[in-house]
Amino acid sequence: MRILVILDRPETALFTLETTRLLLKKIPDSDVRILHPRAAVDPRFQSPDEGLPTVDERTRFESEGMARSFALHKIFEQWLASSHPSGVIEWSEVSGVPRKLVADQAAQADLTVLGRPLADDPDYIRQAFDGALYDAQATVLITPLQHRQTVAVHPVIAWHPSSSLDQLILQARPLLERASRVTFIIGETRENEEQTPEIVQVLRSENIEVSVDRFIISSSIAGEEIRKRALSAGGDLLIMGAYTHSHFLEWLFGGVTQDILAHDTLPILTHH
Repeated sequence: MRILVILDRPETALFTLETTRLLLKKIPDSDVRILHPRAAVDPRFQSPDEGLPTVDERTRFESEGMARSFALHKIFEQWLASSHPSGVIEWSEVSGVPRKLVADQAAQADLTVLGRPLADDPDYIRQAFDGALYDAQATVLITPLQHRQTVAVHPVIAWHPSSSLDQLILQARPLLERASRVTFIIGETRENEEQTPEIVQVLRSENIEVSVDRFIISSSIAGEEIRKRALSAGGDLLIMGAYTHSHFLEWLFGGVTQDILAHDTLPILTHH
């Protein structure tokens, strides 16, 4: 499997790398490219009406970029030396427009791994996220903001029939087939509204323990209920489709889910 890992923020880089290491335990025969997409132009001055940066502003932007690159590469080297992850690992640093850089490389990968975006992220980090998920329409693993012991030993699938989720489950089959247990969470407006997914029986026929957890959607905040049930089931990976840009980001960033995200965050495997 070809895995692209995006490193763009020193504060969360180790969480992203550790999630990658745990992932490689499930799919060890993988080629991994660690990409630092470095912005070549200060995003505050990308259009003519924004004017030109002063010498001091340009110097500050270049200095901050160099410091970030140095910090990320140091974190990567220390992780590589101490963790000994399986697979073929290579470091790549490319300058340009982060959104395009990430989109181009994510389109060539089977899976793209990147840190969970934060509401106050600078533009270049949001660009990388959008480039992978929406421009490349890649299968994306969004890593949590804390260390976890396992990834994909017990995947939880937030079931909602869609072509996005069908494609995602197809891409996730190597992980599902190596799982100890898989849980499907199905939100319904009335009891047994949704048929049991065919993939449930397929996995059971391969001697994988599969459980189905149904609940009645009592409010518009289904995401919070899914998160609670995934954590309660003991899941270590949440698989769900990114159905629309705005709704997915709203759910990811918080609102009423913020307290849950602050206390325990699962890796999220998704596809737009």
